[in-house]
Amino acid sequence: MFWITLLLLAVAYAPCSIGLSLPVNRRLRPFIALGLFFLFIGIQVVLFTGILPRVALLPAAWCSGVLIFSTPFFFLRDLALLAMRLGKRRIPNQKYAIAAILALSGILAAWGEYCAVRPPAVKPVEITVPGLPDEFDGFRIVYITDTHISRTSSPAYLRTVVCRTNAAQPDLVLLGGDLGDLKPDEIRPNMHQLGDLHAKYGVYSSPGNHEYFRGFDEWIAFLDSVGIESLLNRHVVIEKDGAQLVIAGVPDENRSSKWHIGRETPDLDKTLAGAPAGAPVVLLSHQPRFARGYAKYGISLQLSGHTHGGMIAGLPALLVKLANKGFVSGRYRVDGMTLYVSNGAGLWNGFMFRLGVPSEITGIILKKAESDAEKKVAEKEEE
Repeated sequence: MFWITLLLLAVAYAPCSIGLSLPVNRRLRPFIALGLFFLFIGIQVVLFTGILPRVALLPAAWCSGVLIFSTPFFFLRDLALLAMRLGKRRIPNQKYAIAAILALSGILAAWGEYCAVRPPAVKPVEITVPGLPDEFDGFRIVYITDTHISRTSSPAYLRTVVCRTNAAQPDLVLLGGDLGDLKPDEIRPNMHQLGDLHAKYGVYSSPGNHEYFRGFDEWIAFLDSVGIESLLNRHVVIEKDGAQLVIAGVPDENRSSKWHIGRETPDLDKTLAGAPAGAPVVLLSHQPRFARGYAKYGISLQLSGHTHGGMIAGLPALLVKLANKGFVSGRYRVDGMTLYVSNGAGLWNGFMFRLGVPSEITGIILKKAESDAEKKVAEKEEE
């Protein structure tokens, strides 16, 4: 709700500023501003639902982006106009300023949308895990989260994600939730490509918040039908030459959401019950803001997403970071546990832009700390 509220405020400011400064009869300006406001609120609602085909959603997203990106420019312009009025200086014609702002915002929206819709590359990340057995040194995990498949997504996008993942020759593939924004049957011809993911030790998933919005039980059943095992407050043990690695997963944590009522909530005691003592634990948990609580359970590595890396570098990313208890993108050290927050592999219809925050398929290589000195160096780097 935080990010949605911010979007709506951004969408509201620009049309009101445009409508109130158009060179028309002063009495008409408030009505024009109100009309533009409701028009673009309607566009944003269409984007949130994602029910229209790609050919309609992409232009609608661009229109939304023009307003969002123009908001800070109009705000600065209005501050300048206020200063001029207070100084009793002549106010210049606004049509050129409005045209320039809209043109610049249109370019930013087009580039941001292009950066968001293009398929992600595999981002290599080495993570040192204290106590990692020799047998798992160099173990390759490909982590994919936040694909947000909908009618906006082309079949070629998910095919590219699957092909690039398989080309990385992972030992294990982990999916971190928010795989789709509609029910599986509504996008099944596209989503079915997830069944083509291959890894020596299997493909596992844990849900994000969006699976709850669009048929939670249907999503779990669909993943099972394509050979992807869901980890809901449970774990599996990966064995390699006698050594063990625990892969655990918890449901999305959002107790206040009506979609989560009646659903199982995260329970680390239940999740880790029966796990082999001393084996490193990799935990799938969609939202990173609960990491400090999970670190108390001796987790070695938590993999999260949800934030999309903040989507736009700078103030937007900072706001997303604040909304997620200081976590937004990359590697963190949390009370002895390593947390990695992926930028996500896809885009959400409600905000289809990326600037300075590229999407990613995370190619994780687990590394053993050879000595206490190396452990300290690794911890300092992660901080």
